[in-house]
Amino acid sequence: MKSALTTITVLALALLSWACEPIAPTKSSSHANKLTCESHGSFVHCALHDANRRHVSLHNETSQHKCFKGSSWGTDSNGIWVNHNCKGVFYYSSDKGHHEDYTEKHEHHGGQSGACPSGLKGNECAYYQDGYKAGKQDGKASMSRAYQRHSDAYDSRFEKYFKKGYKAGWNDFR
Repeated sequence: MKSALTTITVLALALLSWACEPIAPTKSSSHANKLTCESHGSFVHCALHDANRRHVSLHNETSQHKCFKGSSWGTDSNGIWVNHNCKGVFYYSSDKGHHEDYTEKHEHHGGQSGACPSGLKGNECAYYQDGYKAGKQDGKASMSRAYQRHSDAYDSRFEKYFKKGYKAGWNDFR
């Protein structure tokens, strides 16, 4: 029995080491390091000291399942964790400094923070403002720019206004 338990433990450790594959630091526009972390259905923790104090972003999702920060991947003081078949390459800052979370350029909201763009009135403006607040909160929490995590906060008929406000709030904070 003891031999079987030892074999299972060795196999489990081998699987965990395979799921977390550090990639040699690479030069990019953000000078970030990369780490591959993969879940094969269950929770996996990939070691990265003080990951919760670094800027970490999902650079390249390699799974067929959508990865969402906070539900299928995240960070803590010991590293990056993934769950629910989330697989990807993560960028992280080496000096706990800033790096771009996305390669795309973000346009910042041109008007007064949280103000509705001209032409939006009534419910359209209200959903825009709700999205703006949610985006700003997520930006402050260093969460990815995924407005869908707030799907219970908007009526599907007004999703595009919530989304637009969310992006403006997230970009204004970042």
